[in-house]
Amino acid sequence: MNPKSHKTEPSPDAKPSILRRYVRFQVVLIELALLGYALHLLQKANASAQTLVATALFLIAMFTLITGKGFPHFRRRGKALLFVLLSGFFVMSGAVVFDQELEAHLAELRETDPATYLTELRAIDAERWLAALKEIDPDAYAQEVEHRAAEAEAQRFDACSKASVSLAYVMIQSDVKNQLRAPSTAKFPGRYETGTGYLGNCIFQVVGSFDAQNGFGAMIRGDFHGTIEYYPETQSWRTQALEVQG
Repeated sequence: MNPKSHKTEPSPDAKPSILRRYVRFQVVLIELALLGYALHLLQKANASAQTLVATALFLIAMFTLITGKGFPHFRRRGKALLFVLLSGFFVMSGAVVFDQELEAHLAELRETDPATYLTELRAIDAERWLAALKEIDPDAYAQEVEHRAAEAEAQRFDACSKASVSLAYVMIQSDVKNQLRAPSTAKFPGRYETGTGYLGNCIFQVVGSFDAQNGFGAMIRGDFHGTIEYYPETQSWRTQALEVQG
């Protein structure tokens, strides 16, 4: 027998027939329908639990879609894609239902128990809580606003007190140069002079000297003193008063 004339017959299972592929697709559709119905029932019973289950299914299906690995019955990427779409839909719808249930719960609490409503709302959204507090309890709102203002002012003063006096000395030098005839020739000593310090309320007093050319090109020694304010919110400086001699 000639070996070349011998042909191996293909296995019947080597390539699924059209009928078999059609049946498989119908099975997948049934699985999707059953899973969707189960998630729908779970959503009605407990939106949070449904969202968690849908999220877990979404992650599993996404892992299979990317890697081609997973449970034996779930390894085909085409099938995984369908489950990604289904579970992703229920993740989003579950989040919407959860928000709706939360809003309904808060609305009921506002009518029946304003104190508990404010407590729960504060844990969810501080700014929304403040707006609700203004409507429900104006006196408590005024106290809260005053407290926040005092706290912000304390933080501001703390940031100012930690600001560097040396930096205030450096920052005021640009305004000193603006008053000189030859600002590009100005040179400042490495350290400020006596009298420089923090005055409070984010204001620094700066005393210093410089060497710069006058109108005739000769180098002269000059002095300056002024006040400069620090803005911790923007980390910027602004000269309030400045007197330059020389």
